[in-house]
Amino acid sequence: MKRSGLLLIALLVCAVTIALHAQQSPAPASGAWSADLADIRRVATLIPGRKPLRINVLKFAESHRTKNFSVKGEPATPSIQARTVFQVVYPDGNVMVDAGMDLAMHKQIGRGAEEPYFAEQAQQVDKALRGARAIVFTHEHGDHVTGVIRTPYLAELAPKTVLTRAQVHTLETAPQFPDLRITEEQAQRYHIIDYDQYMAFAPGWVLIKAPGHTPGSQMMFITLDSGREYLLIGDAAWHMDSVRKVTGKDAPWIVEDTSAVNDQLKWLNGLYNSEKNLVIIASHDDDEQKELVAKKLLGGRLE
Repeated sequence: MKRSGLLLIALLVCAVTIALHAQQSPAPASGAWSADLADIRRVATLIPGRKPLRINVLKFAESHRTKNFSVKGEPATPSIQARTVFQVVYPDGNVMVDAGMDLAMHKQIGRGAEEPYFAEQAQQVDKALRGARAIVFTHEHGDHVTGVIRTPYLAELAPKTVLTRAQVHTLETAPQFPDLRITEEQAQRYHIIDYDQYMAFAPGWVLIKAPGHTPGSQMMFITLDSGREYLLIGDAAWHMDSVRKVTGKDAPWIVEDTSAVNDQLKWLNGLYNSEKNLVIIASHDDDEQKELVAKKLLGGRLE
């Protein structure tokens, strides 16, 4: 096995989790959410090997919502929510963040609206998933996990799919849609992990437990070989204006732990204003992703 092999230690979950429980900071007090960037940076050094070279994003569908749904108090102006996956490129292989969804799930999420679904890009997502060394998730909603639940490549993808225990619990007991429900027996097809607050996942990569948008939500801190830092925040915010203004969503169909999400937005706002080397990325912010691709801070295709 190469020293820099992806998930060199992290996929030996029992050993990693025990080690990290001894090294990570204590979980915050019940009822509050907090995180410490210094601690996260320390955990990012725990797995040896070459750090990632770059991060790519691909939009495979769009939801057309007005801005006020994404950021409370904003005007009802047209706004695009990008449906995306991310690819973290290491010297010896790639890891996928989120797995996309099929057209049927896209229509369910759109609640009957006819919205763009890009079949060619969706095929590229499937290809990238099949070629990935591992697949990990920001959270357990249909537009993020359907690609490893309802897929003709299940036998191929499941052994390298990494779900947290909280994500599995949601999928078993209260999935976003009934056809996403899995049984405990089906869950055993996947690689299930658990951790208290932070977990070293691969060289330069830390999982950050961040329940709020869903019980299984997590953020991902990634340091590239170049030294540039990234924070994939999933759906803690749908648009970066939520981070800039510390203002949550206002979509009536979303049920969140608003207190935890507000704590996360306050933390993210502090980082946004103070950490100039850190790129914070919301999964659905089409405006931000186009800008980052134009600046070459994200790649605009999958490899």
